[in-house]
Amino acid sequence: MSRTAFHPPAAHSHGSTESLRVLIVEHSAADAELIQRELQKAGFRFRADVVATPEEFATRLREALYDVILADFRLPNWTGLDALESLQQQKKDIPFVLVTGTLGEEAAVDCIKKGATDYVLKDRLARLPVAVRRALEEKALREERKRSEEALRHSEARYRELVENATYGIFRVTRAGKFLDVNPALVQMLGYESSAELISADLPATPYRHLEDRSRIIEQCLQSGRVDGVEVEWRRKDGSFITVQFSGRAVVDQSGGMEEVEFIVEDVTERRAMEKHLRQVHKFEAIGQMAGGIAHDFNNVIGAIMGWAELGQEQTPADSRLHSHFKKIREQAERAVGLTRQLLAFARRQVLEPRNLNLNQTIIDFVGLLGNILGDLIELRTVAAPDLGVIRADPTQLERVLMNLCLNARDAMLQGGQLLIQTENVTLDEDYARLHTYVQPGRYVRLSVSDTGVGMDAATIEHIFEPFFTTKELGKGTGLGLATVYGVAKQHGGFVQVESRLGLGATFQVYFPLVEGALEDIERVDSAAAQPVQGGSETILVAEDHDGVREMARVALESLGYRLILAQDGLEAVDLFHQHCGSIDLALLDVVMPRMGGPDAYLKMCALKPNLPVLFTTGYIAEA
Repeated sequence: MSRTAFHPPAAHSHGSTESLRVLIVEHSAADAELIQRELQKAGFRFRADVVATPEEFATRLREALYDVILADFRLPNWTGLDALESLQQQKKDIPFVLVTGTLGEEAAVDCIKKGATDYVLKDRLARLPVAVRRALEEKALREERKRSEEALRHSEARYRELVENATYGIFRVTRAGKFLDVNPALVQMLGYESSAELISADLPATPYRHLEDRSRIIEQCLQSGRVDGVEVEWRRKDGSFITVQFSGRAVVDQSGGMEEVEFIVEDVTERRAMEKHLRQVHKFEAIGQMAGGIAHDFNNVIGAIMGWAELGQEQTPADSRLHSHFKKIREQAERAVGLTRQLLAFARRQVLEPRNLNLNQTIIDFVGLLGNILGDLIELRTVAAPDLGVIRADPTQLERVLMNLCLNARDAMLQGGQLLIQTENVTLDEDYARLHTYVQPGRYVRLSVSDTGVGMDAATIEHIFEPFFTTKELGKGTGLGLATVYGVAKQHGGFVQVESRLGLGATFQVYFPLVEGALEDIERVDSAAAQPVQGGSETILVAEDHDGVREMARVALESLGYRLILAQDGLEAVDLFHQHCGSIDLALLDVVMPRMGGPDAYLKMCALKPNLPVLFTTGYIAEA
């Protein structure tokens, strides 16, 4: 019999507050309850339906729309793969996660090949929330990609229709490039009022953004008789630029000469923008997955290095060379931590602490830090909108955006120049969103940072938001500054744009969605008020699978007077807890470990000793 349950988020949780519809395919009521408990503990707010038979499963799929399906692999008289096949037959794109007691490597690979999103072993249910979040994120990316592809298909269909109805720009020019005849579509394309205005305008060169394109295309057409698919940029009457694609032929006059050329021209600006965005979606999706994959192991290694360096500093005289060496090791490790944070910011996997705030105040607080950073050769100006709207953002991440943009501007003005920081309210309509497929129509607060530096060409702009891309010489930049700006903007529901030309400086514009609500106070932590570590004599059970981190924790805690019991994984930790239950005062557990993770191990310990104090550690922010 199917069952339905609604679960609010667990108290003090930091998980998603959006309500999910979850379909659990499980014949064991106890296992179904454990699954729901794990999701609730992770902060999910959800409504769960539990089914056990193929008939119940099919009925639920017809009657409701689910966000995720969690299915056991082995069920009475059918399997999880049968459920997956039934789902696929109904052509529904719903993340499908297998939750099973045992599943061999070959069977797991087979399930993934047949369309399962992921699989989670029942003895490692602590990984279930991570798998669900990843499955939901992947579905969102698929939907975004599908929307982009659908928009691209729609655009191509619309352009085919234009060809059939002869609405492309059609014109004839002399060898010198003077317009002789133009059709209404070309007039509209260039933003003029009439054909007569366009023909009478002194435009032998000015439609072309780059003058050499005009002579190159006409000469090529006269020499070979025709040109096909040549793309250039044109300048409209209002000064804006469009990308157009040419096809044309040389016109032979009565004497056999070729002094005129006929062209058909298509405005492909929107299509190229869509294609560019689609490429970026694929590229940034891949880079984001890479960032998440390396974060856990990388952070464990850095944590061990920092811990040993700190212990070395504490145990050597402050004026010794060895103390100085340990200090330098720690400083370099902290730099590596900063690089990891920037990479995670690009991947939109930072933990945010958003507040309703006024960006103007953030800039006022930040500008005071810029004096020594910019130097005496750069003039700083700020222009703040007096009626600036409220945004919901993490103030620390906003300062990171400002710092990266200002440092980028400073490095572009080595001989000095002007830096302008500006805020304003803007409204982006449906027409704007149609040309920029990554934008949602609505009201935004726009932060602009402009410089008068060396500027960038189009090829550079194409790559500036990619992690590790830099135009600076080796050793002068990480290539993560602008990638961080991109990631922070996207994680706040906004986006970033750039305008630049070689020799004419650059302007970066970061858009944040405007929200309704009162401003909130921003609490600042005074690092100088931190108290020295006191230490103690209690007994701590430490479970950590990384040898370096576990050994570093042992030395650090024993040096403070604590007694340690060490375990390599959650299962060993539970065994040791059974032996020393009465003497253990605190459990320090890694979240993800072989055989049994920290949360599962803690649940088993609490069965023997309720209210046991615990600290969880992790090297990957998504596991938190």
